[in-house]
Amino acid sequence: MVYKTAVIGLGNIGFQFNLDNLRKETWSHVSAYGKCEKTELVGAVEVNDGKINLFKQQYKNVPVFKTTKELMGNLSIDIVSICTPTESHYHILKEVLEYPVKGIFCEKPLASTIEEAKELVQKCKNKQVLLSVNHTRRWDERYLYVKKIIQGGKIGNIKAINALYPGQVFNIGTHLFDTIRMLIQENPETVSGISFNLENNDPNISGWIQFGKHIPCTVIATGKREALIFEVDVIGTEGRVRILENGEKIELFSFVESLRYSGYRELSVVPVNTPQTIDRFVEAVTDIVKVIDGEKSEANCTGKDGLYALAMSLAMLESAKKQGILVKVGTKNAL
Repeated sequence: MVYKTAVIGLGNIGFQFNLDNLRKETWSHVSAYGKCEKTELVGAVEVNDGKINLFKQQYKNVPVFKTTKELMGNLSIDIVSICTPTESHYHILKEVLEYPVKGIFCEKPLASTIEEAKELVQKCKNKQVLLSVNHTRRWDERYLYVKKIIQGGKIGNIKAINALYPGQVFNIGTHLFDTIRMLIQENPETVSGISFNLENNDPNISGWIQFGKHIPCTVIATGKREALIFEVDVIGTEGRVRILENGEKIELFSFVESLRYSGYRELSVVPVNTPQTIDRFVEAVTDIVKVIDGEKSEANCTGKDGLYALAMSLAMLESAKKQGILVKVGTKNAL
């Protein structure tokens, strides 16, 4: 079966990243649906005429509507992507749920508030509609490979994590927080944040996160979105694994008996076969299809995962506004 899909919002992640010739992999929802064998793009929603004209230059036969109601009222849609500004996710997603859809693929952050995110996750559960949030590293073989290393016990029990990201705690920070939670399979408990540009709508926040099993994680925002840096360093009782160069490089170390200090151990490099890059956006759509087809019980990134990432960012922001005071991550007994 080929599922009919639609994209609400034809901005960068919805469509316009298609126009960047330097981006060799799939970087938009529109392109991902076109490349997945089991999905067909049949409609879109956009209010900006300039964006509509750009889209129509490549997709002449795909109708574009000005409202979600017009889209859903005129077409039968199985999977909907929501690629609009965060503050609109709550109302658009609820509107989509009024129609007989099978899946919703929502951009991050899932919503503007914890209360909104919880309600959306619960509504999708009640209506048995798949909700997946686009934290893309959940479908990246390199990050999944590191997850297997950690879960396989190759570095022992996790003792500490260090992480770096450019900034923008909601736009990029949610990706980082979700990646860490995926890798270590522990939930966040408390955070402490500090920022020097809180006047921005999406500030750069550094600090630390306390995960379950008393695992501390430092988070450093380096300051500029365009100066790409996205690194995670996980240290365990038996070794260490690092994700470097925005996911392009993986380093693995093991503690061995020191040749310099009696009674001590030091880290030694362990060779790794870094997996080949895959088209993670197409993998995300394929993953959604597999869940709808009953081949999987849940997507790699669920609504609950999106809720946790949002909760961590909001807690970091709250803490930063209070000069770093400890703040609990607001997801306890959420679902």
